[in-house]
Amino acid sequence: MGGTTAYGFAAASDDYIKIPEDFLKPKKGRYSFQVTSELWETIYFDELELIAVDHPASTEIFVPEQFSPPPFPGKKIYQIDKTWLPVSATNGKGEDVTSFISNKDDVYLGGFKSGKYQGIVETHELIIDPGREIQKDNLVLFLHGWIFPTDASINVALSQTNDVHVTPPVIQVKSKSGKWVTVISDPGFPMGKDKTVVTDLSGKFLSEDHRIRIITNMEIYWDHVFFGTSMSRDLLNVSEANIVSANLHYRGFSKSFRKGGRYGPHWFDYAEVDTNPKWRDLTGNYTRFGDVLPLLDLSDNKYVISNAGDEMTVEFDAGSLPPLQTGWERDFLIRSVGWVKDGDLNTAYGNEVLPLPFHGMKSYTPSSVDQYPADQELLEYNRMYNTRRVTRSGYLNALKN
Repeated sequence: MGGTTAYGFAAASDDYIKIPEDFLKPKKGRYSFQVTSELWETIYFDELELIAVDHPASTEIFVPEQFSPPPFPGKKIYQIDKTWLPVSATNGKGEDVTSFISNKDDVYLGGFKSGKYQGIVETHELIIDPGREIQKDNLVLFLHGWIFPTDASINVALSQTNDVHVTPPVIQVKSKSGKWVTVISDPGFPMGKDKTVVTDLSGKFLSEDHRIRIITNMEIYWDHVFFGTSMSRDLLNVSEANIVSANLHYRGFSKSFRKGGRYGPHWFDYAEVDTNPKWRDLTGNYTRFGDVLPLLDLSDNKYVISNAGDEMTVEFDAGSLPPLQTGWERDFLIRSVGWVKDGDLNTAYGNEVLPLPFHGMKSYTPSSVDQYPADQELLEYNRMYNTRRVTRSGYLNALKN
């Protein structure tokens, strides 16, 4: 930045995403997932887990789905026994925007003036009021939406100017003197499409004015904003389903469409697929097609290297989970551990698979004393699995045709 090259953190992402019970049903005793690689990226899948979270039907569970640097939240589950909408919601101009954030309905709060670069807009505010009669010691804020991000090339351009700056979201409350004061400087932002930012507001109010202001110039669109009361004692049964099969193969690319109109994200229709190359591939050795189950059960630097257009069919044994108690519900968490590298010209080694990432690395690109482990087990893993050579010829031939 400012003439000095800077990179993102090198640690593997360790993410938990909630899957509501209605979204996942067993078929022939198995829970089945199709994990597709749709974008101009190389993905390094090191571990996948399916976690069942059983809870009384009178409660709901949530996990933080926001982007933030390490340390990650981990398996932090919020159990909520009461939720409610803000009693008021306005933007920075004082306009009522309650209708945009009252339901999870793909009607997004937008209308921001675009900036010079993708992902950066005019500074915008959302001011919400949870009401006066609240339990301030266990109040949780939920912000559900999506982000249109910048990219590596835009970040380089931003580093070369003093005219434009990215202001990540902050959360502010009113002081006793009536001024807005930042009480959470890094709540994070949605890590992609259709994600929920979870923020604990316990002990954050500075006066009897309980209004909350979220302010940023990042291109973030909120769909549903609400409050909840977290339970002081968890009533949860958490168990992990056994992973029983994983197959890597080529599929192609799902049809893209806009979900939610002008301010909604681009989404993918799995039912319509194009098998032609779409991106200029990052070149190098990818994981060979076929059985990849041994690569997904542990975070051990033995991972599936997936190219754009690839798909993994992953199955978990429903019978390995305990019976559901009467009067309880079962939601799920999908946990993924690994790395992703896109093909932007300003991404570090953005034109090739190498150098390989690994747990414990201090920086990417690796320094001379921070290299991929060369122990016999990992050398054998690379020799056995990462044998699918990808060049640019497939993409270039598609262009010619």
